This record gives sequence, structure tokens and C-alpha cells, in this order.
Amino acid sequence: MRSAILLSLGVALLIATSNLADDKSPKEVPREAPAPSKGSYVKVRVEVEVRGILSHTDKATTVTARYPVFELWNNTKELPDAAATPFSLDFDRAKDLRELAQALNGKEVVVAGMSELRMVAPPARPGGVTGGGAPGPIPGPMWSLQQTVQVTGLKSAGNK
Repeated sequence: MRSAILLSLGVALLIATSNLADDKSPKEVPREAPAPSKGSYVKVRVEVEVRGILSHTDKATTVTARYPVFELWNNTKELPDAAATPFSLDFDRAKDLRELAQALNGKEVVVAGMSELRMVAPPARPGGVTGGGAPGPIPGPMWSLQQTVQVTGLKSAGNK
């Protein structure tokens, strides 16, 4: 029994230290990450589908859809006061769909495409989080879906 425990500990120690022996001495391993350049960034793009009423003018094309909102502590319970939100359509990647948008003006459509998620946070306030110098809850960053859709697909919603 004792030899089995010692064997198990030996194998665990061997596995744990095997990552250290990858032909790099401790002097070669950087201790901290290098500072990023001023032009560095991270973009989070998401696939979106919007079903709503299309409005096409010479200046812009939008789809207005109900943006459902769910309770913070119960994400299966939708709040009743969902706002109508206009999404701007960008046809740069699908120029041929612009003509279809003109034909579907005023109709219910389904738009497929890509949008961007941006991390947003409240600005820092002088005097601390509460503004008076007293400690308070620190609001964390949130994600915000940008309301421009790079269109990859467009079709009539039909009579569903």
C-alpha cells in the first residue's frame, strides 16, 4: 500500500516537473508579458440574426426589431418592456443585397450578418467609486452589441 502511494506521488511529481524541462532555462522564460503596442486591439465579432421591419431610404437601411431583455438573476424570464431597436445595415460585403432591400422596403425581413461586441465600463469618477471618496461597489465592465450589422443574408420573413 505504501509503495503504491509513493509510486503515485512520484508519477505526479514527474508529470508536474516535466513542463519545466522544455529546453528553456529559467533565464530565458519571460517573467512578465511585453507591453502591447498603441495600435493593438481585440475585436469580438458575433453572428447575428435580426427579424423585423425593413426601412430603406437613400441615406440608410435599417431593420427595426424588438430587443428582448431578460431578468439579471433569472435569464429565462423575459421582461415585458422590450424596446424597439433600429439596426443599421451595412451592405459593403454583400452589395447585391442592397437592391433586394429596396424591394423589401416596409416588409418584415430576416437579416443575417455580423456585428461587434464592445466592452463598456463607466468612466472613473474623481473621489473614488461613489464620487465622495467613500468606498462602494465597483461596477464591472459590460458587453454592448453594436447596432450595425454587416449583412451576409437577407430574405423576406414570409407569413410565419
